[in-house]
Amino acid sequence: MAKDFEALASGLKTEWSDDTKREYEESVAAFDREIEARLAVGAALALARADAGLSQEALARASRVQQAEISRIERGHANPTLDTLARLAGAMGRTVSLDVVSEELA
Repeated sequence: MAKDFEALASGLKTEWSDDTKREYEESVAAFDREIEARLAVGAALALARADAGLSQEALARASRVQQAEISRIERGHANPTLDTLARLAGAMGRTVSLDVVSEELA
């Protein structure tokens, strides 16, 4: 009978040192924050696009960013550059601003 991945991983984790366990938990937390940030950027883009009354296709034409990339950003599946976000915002008559937030608040 084959073990599922979670059972196998759990068994291996019991052999990890305390330092390894700590590093793993910190990495998981950082990854989760990254995913949350990508989803937030995507939701903000989708809302701004809807407020501007634009389809993804229309925004793609105006910004010269491929429609498929806009879709990936809106779904949180992309890691857009600041230049890409600025082009998208500019095509909607908006600007991009970044706020540095302490990880303690995130």
